[in-house]
Amino acid sequence: MTVKQLIEELSKIEDQDLRVMTSGYEGGFNDLETKTNNIQFMALDVNEEWYYGKHEPVDNLYETTNTNYQIVKAIIL
Repeated sequence: MTVKQLIEELSKIEDQDLRVMTSGYEGGFNDLETKTNNIQFMALDVNEEWYYGKHEPVDNLYETTNTNYQIVKAIIL
């Protein structure tokens, strides 16, 4: 999802005072923290294990055997 797509989706919500949350590590929920200065280069679709997210920061690629990936700039929320 791009920033533009996210803004478009969020603008469809009538109640703009809704809180934005994310799942906790083992349960519960936390407020989503926005750190607009947290922009990183990410390698897409490098992790195949179900317990990892699909994408990985480029700096962490030393652990992957997948060499067929695309690098994009991403903001981490």
